Amino acid sequence: MIVVFGSQEESMIGGVCGELQRRKAPLLWLDNAHMPASARLYHSPDGGLEIKVDDQWLEIPPSASIYHRLGFSKFQGMDDYSEEESRFVEMECATALQNALNAHRGLVVNPPWRSGSNASKPYQSGLFGEFGFRTPETLVTNLPDAARVFYEALEGRVIYKSISYVRSMVQRMTEADLERLDTLANCPVQLQEAIEGFDVRVHVVGDEVFPCRIEAEGSDYRYDKEAEIRPWELPDPWPERCVQLARNLGLWLTGIDLRFTPEGEVVCFEANPSPAFTWYEARTDQPITECLCDLLQFPPAV
Repeated sequence: MIVVFGSQEESMIGGVCGELQRRKAPLLWLDNAHMPASARLYHSPDGGLEIKVDDQWLEIPPSASIYHRLGFSKFQGMDDYSEEESRFVEMECATALQNALNAHRGLVVNPPWRSGSNASKPYQSGLFGEFGFRTPETLVTNLPDAARVFYEALEGRVIYKSISYVRSMVQRMTEADLERLDTLANCPVQLQEAIEGFDVRVHVVGDEVFPCRIEAEGSDYRYDKEAEIRPWELPDPWPERCVQLARNLGLWLTGIDLRFTPEGEVVCFEANPSPAFTWYEARTDQPITECLCDLLQFPPAV
């Protein structure tokens, strides 16, 4: 059995469900928004996992493969719930599913506890050096003077972005930003050395790698409508090192963000445990969805 948790309005969930249905693979799809009222959950560490859908209890066997987008889905609530009550229900449902996914003995893409490294980008980047990647000079601070010293030491070659997994636009720091450093008292920021070169996104699915090269003018190609994205052959030894990095993080599916510098260095920025891979797949025709379905259908021993 293959179990998919998530909304089919998300192209990753919709694509995987569609491909598995095309293959006539045994599939159970559960939209998180069906919980807790329309779909019921039974889970205990020694009692397995069961889900009630349409008045029928379905046992999820320990050998089942699971793909989920738990962090991007909403849960069911009542119209008369207060905002505080809705948040509580969301947290309880998410935590219940997280516990079930973390305890599952079969393949989970990806176990929620394994995704935790991405909650702190500075922490995660500290792991990349073990695999031969360079990481940018980085400062996390809410001290205006420290930010100014960092900016001047790098002669203005600095970008800023979020510290957590919350998505933000990467932007180049300018002289004008020095005039508003007092706002750091309200929230810390991550400052990084700006690295010249071209971007490469590498999707790792099991032992397979799908690299694409990105040429863009701005600091964040995701917001550049003119960005050029195409399949690219990742030179040795980087395919193997990307797989090793994913394995070390405990991730069966990940999107690794690299930059190749004019000097030949390979800089690693992030390993995303819940990549929106269909955005790249649509632009490169790389069979990422098919490869993920292969992994779910024929899982390795875990």
